[in-house]
Amino acid sequence: MIKFSNIKIVLLETSHPGNIGSVARAMKTMQFSELHVVNPLCEINDIAFAMASNAKDILKSAKVSKNLNIILKDCNFVVGTTARQRDIPIEIINPKKLADNISKYQYGKIAILLGNESRGLTNEQLSKCNIGCHIPANKAYTSLNIASSLQIILYEILMKFDSDLSNINKIDKKNLASHDKLAAFLEHTDKVLKDINFIKDDRPMISRKIQHIFKKADLTEEEINILRGILTAIENHSQ
Repeated sequence: MIKFSNIKIVLLETSHPGNIGSVARAMKTMQFSELHVVNPLCEINDIAFAMASNAKDILKSAKVSKNLNIILKDCNFVVGTTARQRDIPIEIINPKKLADNISKYQYGKIAILLGNESRGLTNEQLSKCNIGCHIPANKAYTSLNIASSLQIILYEILMKFDSDLSNINKIDKKNLASHDKLAAFLEHTDKVLKDINFIKDDRPMISRKIQHIFKKADLTEEEINILRGILTAIENHSQ
């Protein structure tokens, strides 16, 4: 069975303590506990604890950090929430489909990123993700607060695994590559493709599209090692 403690909820640059507390409450009602707060623009104060209600334990154990990359280092699958379409090559799916995707990563580490209340995730933050998640809403008023958005996503994940408990052990365990190893591979790929002039300075979007292909490929550590061996062979041959 999936361990919900392996799913990190990551708040980025949250500006109101009440939202941090509400997120903690939403997490606890859905059986999640791993809260990370990156570069908060407010303190986790009495307002946060009041809004958390009986989820104060999650706030007390929340990890505050200044470096998103450190949090993502051991993750195999990173999800970015977004309220709008973005000008970057990333697949955007709804929470129900997200729950289906997460079932493939139940033995690994997962992170769900939620951005600042007023602007959401930046394109740079979203580019670190394997996939984006968008909640369909009233087109005339699409605004959902952070806790409401998270609760919808976590509900779908919870229901996915509640309904699949009888089949949960039939999913093959995969030694998926960590976010850190995938990032190193993508950097290596980008370097080699630039060295052989496949990627040119006037076509930066090609680099992002190639990265997206690999991000959604569910690569294992062994597959990463094979691909990096190919890249090294290309480098040696080009010398």
